Amino acid sequence: MINTIILDIGNVLGKFRWSDCLQDLGFNDEIIRKVGNATVLSKTWLEWDRGTKEEEELISECVERDPSVAAEIKEFFLHQSEWVNEYDYSAAFINTLKTNGYKVYLLSNYSRGSFQYVINDFKFYPCVDGGVISHEIQKVKPEPEMFEALIQKYGFNPKEAVFLDDMQVNLEGAKPFGIHTIQFIDYESALEELRKLGVRI
Repeated sequence: MINTIILDIGNVLGKFRWSDCLQDLGFNDEIIRKVGNATVLSKTWLEWDRGTKEEEELISECVERDPSVAAEIKEFFLHQSEWVNEYDYSAAFINTLKTNGYKVYLLSNYSRGSFQYVINDFKFYPCVDGGVISHEIQKVKPEPEMFEALIQKYGFNPKEAVFLDDMQVNLEGAKPFGIHTIQFIDYESALEELRKLGVRI
């Protein structure tokens, strides 16, 4: 029986809208492609979430990937509060789960600076029972240490937990622990999959 719900943030509880943010800044498609390849779509991005390097060092690494968009990359990093928009359903979703007796934890790749906006601005954040965020332990999903840290911190039985993430590679990281997994495509289909596991939602 499932008694623990583990949730990613990006594209589960909030839309990761990096390309929309760049569009809002007035950049054309070519600039957006270049900035994306130098930042969000590069290996540097996982290091950003890992939290082992200072922000300025990581921005410099992104600029080195494509100096032709140096100004645009720097501008992008000034708008971290606009990278993720909380979904309207998120707080109510978590509160319903908690009302029905489930523990709800976050497990997400997030940099220290960006996560402050989650803490300060997102309505769902005070609703959860806790979580592990990548920068806190300097590991990232799907590395096993992320899952180990969450299990050890809260002492739940992984076989009685389900993890919702939009990325299949992260779900694969959970499976060796016996955690049930659901790839998050959209809210309604996620609810359907949870109900198939017997979750009251």
